[in-house]
Amino acid sequence: MRRLTITIGLTSVLSCICACTSWNKAFPPEVASLPNQAAIDRALQHSSLTDGDQPFHLLLEVAPPSAAHTEMRAGIEIFWLNRITYRTVIHSRDFSQTRIVNGNVVEEHSTGSFYPRWIQNFVDAVLQPIPQLNRLRKVPGSVPVDQLSHACITSTDPSSAEAPNETPSQPSSAETTNFARVCFEDAEPKIASGQDFARYISFDDFAPFGQQQIARTLVNDLPTNLMVRGRIILLEPLRSADYPQLRAREFTLPAQQLLTATVTQVNAQAMLETERSRSTANRQTPSKGPTLLYIRTDRTGRVCEAYPEHPDSFAQPPSAAADAAAVARALNLKFKPLLIKGAPTQMEAPYLLP
Repeated sequence: MRRLTITIGLTSVLSCICACTSWNKAFPPEVASLPNQAAIDRALQHSSLTDGDQPFHLLLEVAPPSAAHTEMRAGIEIFWLNRITYRTVIHSRDFSQTRIVNGNVVEEHSTGSFYPRWIQNFVDAVLQPIPQLNRLRKVPGSVPVDQLSHACITSTDPSSAEAPNETPSQPSSAETTNFARVCFEDAEPKIASGQDFARYISFDDFAPFGQQQIARTLVNDLPTNLMVRGRIILLEPLRSADYPQLRAREFTLPAQQLLTATVTQVNAQAMLETERSRSTANRQTPSKGPTLLYIRTDRTGRVCEAYPEHPDSFAQPPSAAADAAAVARALNLKFKPLLIKGAPTQMEAPYLLP
């Protein structure tokens, strides 16, 4: 009888385990969620250096993605006290800059006439890891937050609906420039990536800094899967000895600062001035229809940086040769200088290359 009782007991336990397992599959436990705005605010507080309570000093090394892009190597140093008092220092082969912000007073010294996107993306990702923050905060809804969740909040302006004569593979300029997304991971949650028209940065290798969890690896995913990696090699509390470096000693007029503004595809098309003569090699490279590119000009309107955009992920992208030819041709474009309050400004825009 005792043996029989034990056997029945084990059978009952096993049946219970099977039943519970089946029940969890049919009715998985409810996952905790947060309203979008609360998730954003909590993620910033938990994993954004500039939203924490600790002033900091940071060194970030940017490594080139391959031997073909040795120019994409840079060092970035940031001294941060608060949102109105900080200093950024950039060193790269073709561009260097020291910028000190004291409220409305900005002191800026640059070597080189063009501030490239691939560097600015890293600086922006540290200072403001979620792009177009105010727009994303207004997106209604909620996101799941637990150890296994990877959820995103996406914003596109309602006016960005495609016009009747536009194909799905070529989004309207409004849709391209107004797009923004932030993704989260874990239960805290932490910021996993931030994306808009100008940048896509993912965050990895989180480690403690004070009460926060801060990513030590930043991956700048440029179009056509060109991965530029940044690694934080030093992160420490701001020392009192560093405070003098945060004081601006002169005022740089906005007209003398290297600033960049985004314009729509329509406006960029209207500002096109000339297309310089193309090489024979470029003319001989076939192209299948128009190509959508990201372009960035210097303050004179000359295109200095360009990447092909392939918004339709289900369509087969053009060949590498066609992409290279499109970029080479874009680098021959010259636009009218963009003037903001009368000051020449770098321009970035989506551009449909016919």
